[in-house]
Amino acid sequence: MIKPVFICLAITFLLPVEITCQVENQSLSFHSEQFNIAVNPQNGDYVVLAKDSFYLFNSSRPGGWKSFKYKIKELDTVLNQPVELNFIHNSKQVIFYAGGGGQVYVFRDSSILRLDKSYLQRNQFGACGFEYKDKILLYGGYGFYSYKPYITEFSEKTKEWFLRPYANHQYLPKGRQAVVYQVDKELGHFYMSAGYTLDNPYFEDVNNQELNDVWKFDLNENTWQQLGHIKDKNSIRNLRFPFIANGIFYAIEKGPNNAVVKIDIINNSFKKYKTDHLVDQILLEHGTFYNPKDDQIIAVVKSKNRVGEVTGVNFSIVLIPLKELENNLLISEKYYFTLFDRLIPFFLIIIGLVGIVYFNAQLKKRKKMMRSNRRTILFNRNENQVTFEGSTILFEEEHLLFLHFLYEKGGEISNNEFLEFIRKGQESMDTLKKRKLKLIMDINQIFKIYTGMSDLFLLELKDDNDRRYKDYVINPVYEVRA
Repeated sequence: MIKPVFICLAITFLLPVEITCQVENQSLSFHSEQFNIAVNPQNGDYVVLAKDSFYLFNSSRPGGWKSFKYKIKELDTVLNQPVELNFIHNSKQVIFYAGGGGQVYVFRDSSILRLDKSYLQRNQFGACGFEYKDKILLYGGYGFYSYKPYITEFSEKTKEWFLRPYANHQYLPKGRQAVVYQVDKELGHFYMSAGYTLDNPYFEDVNNQELNDVWKFDLNENTWQQLGHIKDKNSIRNLRFPFIANGIFYAIEKGPNNAVVKIDIINNSFKKYKTDHLVDQILLEHGTFYNPKDDQIIAVVKSKNRVGEVTGVNFSIVLIPLKELENNLLISEKYYFTLFDRLIPFFLIIIGLVGIVYFNAQLKKRKKMMRSNRRTILFNRNENQVTFEGSTILFEEEHLLFLHFLYEKGGEISNNEFLEFIRKGQESMDTLKKRKLKLIMDINQIFKIYTGMSDLFLLELKDDNDRRYKDYVINPVYEVRA
């Protein structure tokens, strides 16, 4: 996400495939795709939940990353099946819920415990999850052919999910997913904007409508209020790897500009930072989370395999100071969407076209020079002779018949075509092969004697996939004319 990410990425190339503790750079590297990351809001621990073990790191404690075995692991649907887990980053506990809603898990006392008595609902994919007054809430999302306009709430008493009732007679925002949001727990306000939905209901068309309306939901009164629209003329595109730090929403905007967005919905502040030189979306995986205890961000970096490594993907868990990110965003701010930036693609296209024309001309020139430098073999069918650089080569009648046949075939024939041409009556395959080899050797020998050339006249080419198949060609170092 910023320069330290690339430094850590470079270090990961030196790390072994198995998980190892890295005290110096505070990174954890391993070869697996079955894990989840989180931040413990109680003590500031960075948490990595893998299949058989979990890993902890705390910047206030020495010793780097440490590995532990689970006491109890009730996580039976995520690490054993491809089910997404979402972390409630502003909760009082390390809470996860299954993508689409339903199952809820807590990590505590070296155990992953299941809290719910629900099931995989698959009804709110892309919803935003947050906690308010020790209750887990999900807003929006997509499932069962519609975008949801409602909020669901998890009850720790019944261990089930319920619809949070809205006050009557109010205008509601469109159902959507992938929203930008903030929660003011002191005032009990949930702020939401952006996201996307369908242009028309009932899937009359399948184009997603990007939204920029801004809303406030009173979590105590259960009422919605529209605050307006995002002031910036650029709509918010599909965002990746979001995290909330100090009440500000950060994310990477998926698109050609590769921008980091920084949004304060409450104050309708919206900024983009051009970060092509700092951010590589391809390298980031599994999301990012902010730790208020030490003002750092935990992120997952994907690296390519080195030669000899096990097939798959290597990951490195890295920690990025928020102040370092902010410093880089300030440096990047003046470069964002300048006139020069807009003209760069145009100049690159022009340079590319000029380059293509230039290299094409050079290639044609080189081919022409190569043709002019090649020695010429002339096939004269009328006089039944073959000449080299004006001198006649005294081939025998059988040789001339075969060479003219080869020339008529474009200078290349297959083994079967060769055998059919020289076949005389009911000959055995061994006899044909011996006559074929003798014919080739005689032609090459006569050509060498009369021309003094070291390069053979006829070549035998074997198929790389099946060595039994062969082709016979006139050596391309010579230019053949009729």
